[in-house]
Amino acid sequence: MAGPILIGGNGHSGTRIFAEILAAAGIRMGTAGITRSRASYDLNIRGLLTRWVGPYLRNELTGDQRAEMAQQFRTRLRLYFPTRWTPWGFKNPRSMLLLPFYDELLAGMRFVHVIRDGRDVTLGNVLAGNAEYIAAYVDGHEPFASAEEKMIAFWGRSNATAADYGKSRMSGRYLQMRFEDLCTAPRLHVPRLLEFAGASPAHTERACALVQRPGSIGRWQQFPKELVGKVEAAGRPWLDRFGYGAA
Repeated sequence: MAGPILIGGNGHSGTRIFAEILAAAGIRMGTAGITRSRASYDLNIRGLLTRWVGPYLRNELTGDQRAEMAQQFRTRLRLYFPTRWTPWGFKNPRSMLLLPFYDELLAGMRFVHVIRDGRDVTLGNVLAGNAEYIAAYVDGHEPFASAEEKMIAFWGRSNATAADYGKSRMSGRYLQMRFEDLCTAPRLHVPRLLEFAGASPAHTERACALVQRPGSIGRWQQFPKELVGKVEAAGRPWLDRFGYGAA
């Protein structure tokens, strides 16, 4: 049996639809109100994430603390997914920030890396960032004057770090997909996702029917040009890398 399937990306980057597609294809992605938060598809491990992600990103954990972190996550996942002879996995955006940790913890795990336009993640999305996580990716001495510039630098560096790890260390177990691509051409990208997850193509039609293009795609264009220009300048290396050129 292949390892579990984890879905991650930046907060509010569209990871939910990926979990819904896999659940529709018969992969256990948790149970609402028990393993998942009631209002979302996120795995219900907020307490663990709040305790451990920051120190993990800052490389502050001792060997004993890393072992304690691993044991706590292992225990919780065993409680939530006690039977593992059927396909299973979970979605939580912060999985992206913990990718090396999860790769070591869960043998054979596969990772679906969801990327959304950093301008949409940065502008008009007050829930996307976490100051503690942003600080782990943005040097305090860098000339980023605004919260938006810091946010897009976090977006770029966190996605690049995950992509570099996935491509170099997870051959055949890493899938990168842009949210906009899935929404624009579900009949092209849903089969890729199902194949990666080991799900039957018989679920394609049902899964495609779940995909809708939200009106929030491209919302960054509604913001003042001066602000957009600063965000694009701060994020240019990563916007270019992930295929988001200026409009």
